[in-house]
Amino acid sequence: MAGLGTQGLHGLHGLHGLHGLHGLHGLHGGAGVLGLHATGGGSGSLSAGMTFTAEALTGYWDGTPAEDYYNGPDHFGPSASWEEELRRLDSLQPDSRITVLTDEACGLFKVTPDSDDRLTLWAMRGAVGTGGDEAITRILSLKTPSLDALNGQLSYLRPAADLRGDRLNEILNQTGDLLSFFGGIQHLNVYGKRWTAILLHALYNAVGAAEQRMKHLCTVARPIDLAPQVQPIIQTPSHSSYPSGHATEAMAFAVMLAALRHATTPSISGTPFSTWLMSELAKTEAEQSDPAQASPDWLMLLMRLAVRIAENRTVAGVHFPVDSAHGALMGMAVTLGFVAHCSGGGAAPTWDVSANEWCAEPGDFTLSLWRRNLADGGVIEPGGTYQTAATAPWMSLPALWQAAIREWQAGPGQP
Repeated sequence: MAGLGTQGLHGLHGLHGLHGLHGLHGLHGGAGVLGLHATGGGSGSLSAGMTFTAEALTGYWDGTPAEDYYNGPDHFGPSASWEEELRRLDSLQPDSRITVLTDEACGLFKVTPDSDDRLTLWAMRGAVGTGGDEAITRILSLKTPSLDALNGQLSYLRPAADLRGDRLNEILNQTGDLLSFFGGIQHLNVYGKRWTAILLHALYNAVGAAEQRMKHLCTVARPIDLAPQVQPIIQTPSHSSYPSGHATEAMAFAVMLAALRHATTPSISGTPFSTWLMSELAKTEAEQSDPAQASPDWLMLLMRLAVRIAENRTVAGVHFPVDSAHGALMGMAVTLGFVAHCSGGGAAPTWDVSANEWCAEPGDFTLSLWRRNLADGGVIEPGGTYQTAATAPWMSLPALWQAAIREWQAGPGQP
């Protein structure tokens, strides 16, 4: 995970170069905000000049409040409605806003070790604004790969390397920008999808925190650590190979964009998103070939892109297929819980997986293999569902979600 937002975020990197999210290079950090006066930049000279202007215009002031001047509330506290919460978010400078959103988003999840080789992602479903004790749920349990299993995975990197010439430009750009590629599938111009961009940023921070904690706890070797013949074509990151951050983040973006599209498509929005998505991904090849049963093109394009981004990391020589298989699952698990919270509270699925089992069969990572195992419980064992807590009007993410939904309901050029 390279840093946020604007320069270098595995995926919001790109918030300044993304098909559509140009302009978010002010999203993280307050560049240009400190010292800003009205529409001009700040400086010591300006502040000194304003000091003299104030004295000349006002003269002596004894600190008495101005009469009939303040028209705001006479009490201060949490927002009483999502509309009020959105107005508060809108009034914040970008760095303050993303800090508020990140605090809520990261509070939804926690990663801990269960044993030496098993790690758990928890949903802190009662921890955000519900009062009382925390009610936590295990939503994803990952058993890390053995060295023997990783050695077996090297056989997939050899043929993958043959694709380097074809995919080099993708690989290089995706090192620091995932959203530009998603912007080729869904219209993500920041001027029409401003709240969507901020929502994706908050999701990225939640996913990135969980992903990096998971990586840190397991610290799995990279392909180059096992065979110098791999010869990666990009710099191998210093953090754990497993699970893949690119797979996690790409699937998170794909699922979030699918959730927004689902929420604004009347023919399917009546079914809870996680239920609908799992049903679509479970469809067989025969069902997908039948126009009457096939999943929407936009959903399959999002899924194919997420998987291709992950595959490119194996082509580049920095990841094993199992890294991507379980990284994609982690991205889905976090995002479905995130969307359930944003939607006001709802159900989301849980899983229990073993890296060694994936390495044994199916071994490789493709969309069809991943969907098949997700659907029939092969080596992606379903664990049931959990319920996220109901939300409160003062929570920021549900307000942000509603604002993003309105952007997807509006046509081009509509407010």
